[in-house]
Amino acid sequence: MAVWTNLTESDGGVEMIWSKKNSLKISDFSENIRRRRGSMVRQSKRRNLNRANPRNWAWIIIAGLLLCQGAIAADQRVAIFDYDDRVNDPNSLSFHIESKLKVMFAGMEVTQYSGRNDEAYSVGVLSEIEKEGFDLVIVLTSDALILAQHTLLRTPTLYSNVNNPLILGFRTLGPPGGNISGASYYIPVRKHLSVYKAIQPSLQRPGFIFDKNNHSRKAEVPEAREACTELGLRFDMEFIEDMGELQRAARALINRGADALIAASSGTIYENIGVFRDLADQAAVPIYSFYKNGVFNGALAALSSDYFRMSDELLIPMVRKVLIDKVSPGKMPAAFLKRNKLFINRSQAVKLGLEIPRRLLEQTAVEYIK
Repeated sequence: MAVWTNLTESDGGVEMIWSKKNSLKISDFSENIRRRRGSMVRQSKRRNLNRANPRNWAWIIIAGLLLCQGAIAADQRVAIFDYDDRVNDPNSLSFHIESKLKVMFAGMEVTQYSGRNDEAYSVGVLSEIEKEGFDLVIVLTSDALILAQHTLLRTPTLYSNVNNPLILGFRTLGPPGGNISGASYYIPVRKHLSVYKAIQPSLQRPGFIFDKNNHSRKAEVPEAREACTELGLRFDMEFIEDMGELQRAARALINRGADALIAASSGTIYENIGVFRDLADQAAVPIYSFYKNGVFNGALAALSSDYFRMSDELLIPMVRKVLIDKVSPGKMPAAFLKRNKLFINRSQAVKLGLEIPRRLLEQTAVEYIK
């Protein structure tokens, strides 16, 4: 008769120890139990891993979201309205935005419109857009935004490539309510002046040239005056009504002691800096610009927002919130780039004997022109 002397578990299998009185061998039986238990454990682990692996679920969720997003976008229509006549320019901001939207939202219908630089024509186009029932309208330029506030009363609307919203009909830079918000290229005048003074430490009396017919002057004039006071600078200015008055304005400021000329936010000024650049060079007076195009036309430097980066980093995420998350534009604050780019005209810097401080170069993204 067999007698059990011990029974233990070892390494997941059963180890049976018999007394010497029993000659029955059970090694085969023990091995079978060990194999079956090991197989069951491995199968159970595989099933649990497959169920619990977060990567599997993550991919399933992502795939589902993409499918849902594609289905939503396929039924949606977006209009892009540019006040300026750039609808046939494939390198324009409006086509850049369209290409980004079509990559992000497969199947979306995007329609381009132009205001042809004409206010009456633009009002007519925007009124027709309102009737079309678009899911979203994107308006470009300050002029477009001003008109959109009076014509796009129901359609969700986002703006880009506009100046300070506070001078364009908005009472706050926070969530404005209603159906319109967006991204602005606006940079405070004090920030502009701080950069100019870093480049030109001797700066004492900046002379501003403002366009009397440009909406931006309503905010820029008092803001420039206040910024000069805060920075200990003497404020001076001249208004112009057309490019024919640029030389007169520049000469008047220089004769009154301006040691720098500043082209404010008006294409009439910064696109025609060449008209008065020789006059400024003869007096060794640097010209600065609120807009980067001024540097291409002869200004020494400009702190400017990159419209395309502003679109990618600020506008497109807002589009996503409107179309996918169903957030009203009126619940979104105005968006601004946190980091701007400094454009420098190298040949003008050499001509005027000015060096760009290393500290400024380390703190700011810089692009040299010429």
